[in-house]
Amino acid sequence: MLNRLPTQLPPLWMLVDDIGRPSARKLAKSLDVTERTVQRWLKEDKAPRPVMFALYWLTRWGQHAVHCEAHNDAILQASIARNLRDQIERLQAQLEHVGRIADFGAANDPAESVRASRPTIGAPQLHRQTVEKPSKKTGSPGGSKTRATKQPRGLQRG
Repeated sequence: MLNRLPTQLPPLWMLVDDIGRPSARKLAKSLDVTERTVQRWLKEDKAPRPVMFALYWLTRWGQHAVHCEAHNDAILQASIARNLRDQIERLQAQLEHVGRIADFGAANDPAESVRASRPTIGAPQLHRQTVEKPSKKTGSPGGSKTRATKQPRGLQRG
């Protein structure tokens, strides 16, 4: 952060000229010092370094430095956002590929909100069908009884 401080500061008279030559009274009020102190600084063309920095950031040079820093930060952040968006798209494509390869409805499937915008396929259901199966003859009167039992038909996508 300290590397952003200007290494070369213009003289006090240039700084004051660049901000519109305010009166000693206005400068004193804004810098929270006495008017007599500001008059002395102007007469000697020398002020404490913190005052010089404060005035520098008000000049066109300071404003230009701030603008350049903001512009460079904006470009950097846009680049980071673009790279992250590309990474998200790559990961979503990989996830969709894995989903197409093996969508078996495992207990640890990713949540629906994680998946890309592909059609939702529910977990496979084990369907059973009713099949009539003759019962064993028990020798009881009444003949043969038939009983319905459920047989697994196989996995199907639901």
